[in-house]
Amino acid sequence: MILSQIQKIDSTAPAKLAEEISVVWGEVVSLIVKEMLEYAEPHIDDLHINLREEMALEIAKLMSFLSEKVVADRMNGRLIVEINPEVEREQCFSEAGRNKISTTAKNCAERILIKKYRERWKPKTEAALKKDKVGRKKTKIVPQKVEKNHFIPKSYIKKYWSEGQFVYKGIKTPSGVKQKIRTPLGSWGFRINLYSDHLEAYFGLLEGDAAKPIEMVLKVEPLNRPQREALIGFIIIQRIRNPHFMGSLAKSMSPLVANEVGEDKAKDRAYMQQVYETLYSQNEFYDKLARSILFSRWVVVRSEAPDFVLPDVCNLFGSYQDRQYVFMPLTPTNCLVVLPIAVDKPRVVPHYIKATESMAKDISYILYCAARDEFLSASDATLYLNNEEPNNVIQRIILALAKITADD
Repeated sequence: MILSQIQKIDSTAPAKLAEEISVVWGEVVSLIVKEMLEYAEPHIDDLHINLREEMALEIAKLMSFLSEKVVADRMNGRLIVEINPEVEREQCFSEAGRNKISTTAKNCAERILIKKYRERWKPKTEAALKKDKVGRKKTKIVPQKVEKNHFIPKSYIKKYWSEGQFVYKGIKTPSGVKQKIRTPLGSWGFRINLYSDHLEAYFGLLEGDAAKPIEMVLKVEPLNRPQREALIGFIIIQRIRNPHFMGSLAKSMSPLVANEVGEDKAKDRAYMQQVYETLYSQNEFYDKLARSILFSRWVVVRSEAPDFVLPDVCNLFGSYQDRQYVFMPLTPTNCLVVLPIAVDKPRVVPHYIKATESMAKDISYILYCAARDEFLSASDATLYLNNEEPNNVIQRIILALAKITADD
């Protein structure tokens, strides 16, 4: 952070010297933050667990701001070659320098951290603790008769993938791809009587829980634990609720069902649907998928061109070096990527990167390849088909994102 700010102000700075000076100024910022937190501590009482991520993000933003201010203040028109690291350390941590650090820390504590706590975090903490004490009211599932089961939520399509009352779909055919077919909003992503009314109502609750977290990710807002879990639940459910997954599962389960209860049951659609719906009571299966996503590195890849597509399977799951990855297209310009890289603690916000033209093309291509029959795109999207083996492209994307986010 400090080093990049130095290079931004003085592009001619010698790398070794800039690094030595950045260490000194980094210590200044760290000491300001340490004293700020010590000063603020007596003024901050309870903080609800769901607000910790928000507070951590506020401190991170403050550190970024302080880094810019310290560099600008210390350089003050000087070039890096004019600064001696030893003299700089002496000045920064002299009596006058320490007084300035303490004054800055106190001002940051009073004007930002304590103020934010009193105005926002304390009232929200009190409300949340009161709610916890009373107990959360369980939402009752009230099934309604539904024939058209949208395996990709209509509300999600409308908010992020439609243009007015229409979507633009592409169809894979043996002779090629038919693109940008203007289609009424509600006429895509559904099957008739795909699952029970109870399961449809259950999906509706999950969609509602995930709506805010998706919006927050797009706005670079911190997710607390329940919000992150709601988003993960949405991603997993979208993986297993589509008819292509259901068909594959039924095919693999049929021999077992036939062996256990007979061929007639294996050919009975209603019975096989019941078998499929037992999947939603398999906590071990769900937890395995969810834990892998939660404790992995998240990246939101942003493209200037609206070329990402939404496949009819909604997202792409796979394995690389024995660890799960996920590509979840959120909008035609935003794709959430869960890398197959373990983390001890989830970040407050994902990594955000601007895709190069080649990376955007690669992601567009693998999302297209993931589609079984159809996909949605923006009306002005460009589809990139390079006939390369999709797994090779996926590996290239993963390695590139891993490298970009390694030190972030």
